[in-house]
Amino acid sequence: MHITKLISWLSKHKINVVEDTLQADGCRVLIFSTPLPAFPFGDRHVWATLVLEPGQIDVSESEIESLIRHCWHGELEIPRDAG
Repeated sequence: MHITKLISWLSKHKINVVEDTLQADGCRVLIFSTPLPAFPFGDRHVWATLVLEPGQIDVSESEIESLIRHCWHGELEIPRDAG
């Protein structure tokens, strides 16, 4: 999935980019955050990191699956038409 579409899709599910940095080696590092369920966690968040190689614009399905599981959204189905 193209990174722009991924970010847009994730934001619809309250998984947002909180930091987007370009490293000296050309890698782009995106840090996502989302709130945990109110019960039993209260007002807590989790964070997940996605590292893109220089020039990388597409994210593999396995990386997306890992990201959404880490963000406690394993129930989400990755859109097949997202390209």
